[in-house]
Amino acid sequence: MLKVLFSFITFCLMAKAHAAGFANGNALIATPIQGQVQVQCNGFNGSGTALYTCRDVVMDPQAYDYFVGPQDARADKVELMAFHEDGSSRSKVNNYDGARGKSRDAFNLWISTLFQKPLLEYGRNTIRYKIFSDNSTPYAQGEFGVVVQRGTARQCPAATYHSTDSNDCNSQYSICQRYFEEYRNCH
Repeated sequence: MLKVLFSFITFCLMAKAHAAGFANGNALIATPIQGQVQVQCNGFNGSGTALYTCRDVVMDPQAYDYFVGPQDARADKVELMAFHEDGSSRSKVNNYDGARGKSRDAFNLWISTLFQKPLLEYGRNTIRYKIFSDNSTPYAQGEFGVVVQRGTARQCPAATYHSTDSNDCNSQYSICQRYFEEYRNCH
């Protein structure tokens, strides 16, 4: 009987323990997408035509995700340090809801712009996490792996847009964003 009770308690504790990682999983796929858009502009500030080849790489299931880790009500910060296959690394800090065991905001896993850099790269990423409070007391730390695989490239159908703003014929960023949104990233 004592053995059964011990097994039951151990099972319950294991079921309550959460493995650290991202809320939507640690296996991601980065898929290149592309397509062509012709834009015909005719408005108060001029007219023109442009042909854009739009390209992007989208992350499935998503480019931003929450870190999920140990629960400790004292903890209010989490630091993630990613070590990439090529030897590079990147570190990001976020607020942490220790009572829920989850970062307060989603981490940028994949989006790269002039003002932000992604945590992950293609291949195997080893993530070391440290959970602490504002006064730098560490409450938990550990490591988990994330794999980013290359997906099969997808092609969107060609499209034509009409615009009343001639700026749309001079800058493709907003046109490509609209195009990929309308075609659900070439699905």
